[in-house]
Amino acid sequence: MSLLILDKLKKHYGAQEVLSGAELRIDPGEKVGLVGRNGGGKTTLLRLIEGVEAPDWGSVRIRKGCDLGYVPQRPEFAAGLTVRAHVESGLEHLREMLHRYEELGHQMGEAQDEQLDKLLAEHAGLGERIEVLGGWEVERRVETVLSGIGLPEEFWEREARTLSGGEKSRTALARALAAGHDLLLLDEPTNHLDLEGIEWIEEYIKTLPGAVLVVSHDRRLLDNAVSAIVELGRGKLTRYPGNYTNYVRLQEEQYESAMRAYEQQQDFIRKEQAFIKKHMGSQRTAEAKGRQKKLSNVERIEQPYHDVRKPHIRPPEAARGGEMVLRTENLAAGYADNLLFEGVELRIGRGHRIGIVGKNGAGKSTLLKILAGKRAPQAGHVEYGHAASCGYYDQEMADLKAETPFHEIRRMRPSMSDLEIRSHLALFLFRGENETDKAISSLSGGERARLALAKLVLENPSWLAMDEPTNHLDLAGRTALEEMLSGYQGALVCISHDRAFLDDLCDFIFEVDGGSVVEYQGNYSAWRAAKLGESADAKAAKEKASAQRKQEERKRREAEEKQQAKQKANASASKPAANKPKNPFKFKQLEDRIMALEEQISGLNESLTKEEVYTDAEKVRDAQYRIAELERELEAANAEWESWLS
Repeated sequence: MSLLILDKLKKHYGAQEVLSGAELRIDPGEKVGLVGRNGGGKTTLLRLIEGVEAPDWGSVRIRKGCDLGYVPQRPEFAAGLTVRAHVESGLEHLREMLHRYEELGHQMGEAQDEQLDKLLAEHAGLGERIEVLGGWEVERRVETVLSGIGLPEEFWEREARTLSGGEKSRTALARALAAGHDLLLLDEPTNHLDLEGIEWIEEYIKTLPGAVLVVSHDRRLLDNAVSAIVELGRGKLTRYPGNYTNYVRLQEEQYESAMRAYEQQQDFIRKEQAFIKKHMGSQRTAEAKGRQKKLSNVERIEQPYHDVRKPHIRPPEAARGGEMVLRTENLAAGYADNLLFEGVELRIGRGHRIGIVGKNGAGKSTLLKILAGKRAPQAGHVEYGHAASCGYYDQEMADLKAETPFHEIRRMRPSMSDLEIRSHLALFLFRGENETDKAISSLSGGERARLALAKLVLENPSWLAMDEPTNHLDLAGRTALEEMLSGYQGALVCISHDRAFLDDLCDFIFEVDGGSVVEYQGNYSAWRAAKLGESADAKAAKEKASAQRKQEERKRREAEEKQQAKQKANASASKPAANKPKNPFKFKQLEDRIMALEEQISGLNESLTKEEVYTDAEKVRDAQYRIAELERELEAANAEWESWLS
């Protein structure tokens, strides 16, 4: 049964129709990515599912008993509440389940026949529920999640409401991830995370037993962590199987197929109308009338919609400078007593493409500002090459100072005519006076980013320094930016948490870490492989180790249950002689047989984690058949064992 069913949802804000009959189903365990234009209604859809808003029409149906999790946009924390305590507060329902599970185990050992079946059913159902919510590892989950999303141990006992905005968001996210839910809603979960945190959350989403609906502009996450993409466009939801790459391919194929069918029908209609017009009133009038009647009954194919709107960013012409853009000597920087890095020696040449990476707070933005001449270093200096001029993109976009996008371009280029300004802004999707004359203070993050790029391409720099240029841009905007930068002839130095962006554009990586800056040749993936020493064999070993850990955890639980069964048997054996088995030797044989069956099943499950088995489909199938046979034998043996005790 589906966890979530959206049926013909409609939602308006004034005259704007955000949703117009949206429909969606999400089943247990599914990982679904939600994509669409900025401002297209993705966050509104999540708020309707959360129950924060109500639809104007249609229904949101959540399965009875479904545990729904989401991250509030503006998390609030009580006075004195620590980060750790806030995250742990989300685990109370799991702790209650585990406590009840233990209680049931004790009660089963003392229950009479008429009660035992009921207790067994509740015990089994609760065990399945705990499995779905990931409750077996509840005690270590808090620390795992906090560390994974970039909140190290020194944050755990801090008062949550004293944190920065980004730290508060990560704390709220940690609570939702740790809590365990049937369905978890995530709206841009990689915001405020560094690259290490992004890769961690990607892996965490993949391994969560519950279902996830995630809004994200991170193409790598949508490729690696989800099994379906749902596109929100023109108020409707369209589902595509597979990851983001598959979605892009299928979307294009479907559009081309629909357009061919539409054009073929339009060509047929034109020919029929021409025939009718030519022969109506002639000797072939009867035929013309017949065709007219048939044409009136043809069901018209609607012209397919394909949202191709994206900024058309022409790369700025790079001013010709020397072959050397800049070099640094003994560079150092920091804040007060916090030294971020020192002794930095770098050289950037014309045409180099460099990505700056590192943990949050390591000093990436500080380094970029120093290289761009926007900040002075504490020690050392930057030497610029001949005629080097920098075009700087600030992630805070603090240089947007005019009243409207139109006046911002006019302030920068007074010589441009009104028509030239509006035409230029139209390339960045500011179209019509309503958008070009809109107050900058009311622009969304994505609109401000597009305006900053519109200004940047009017410059004529010999190199670009860009701090998080993909922030706030939707998937179409990111694609357009990449196309522009791939055609730019000057050097590029950028900070980004978009791994696809760093892979496609960069040929060098500067890592800011531990008070130094280390240079690596190659793109993001090459840096990651060099940094982690990861090869295909190493990845396989990690996967095998992970499977082994899960197997050991399962065996531990089986051992505990076996111990409980022995205790129950001993308790029964200590009862009056009338209740003891008539033949202790046969009872001991039955116990030995049960233990042997359990060991065989455990061994076969363990074999499925071995490479020589899981890579051979026939061996996997044989093992699964044998496990099923042994489980049937075990069930019969357990039933016989219980009958001896009755």
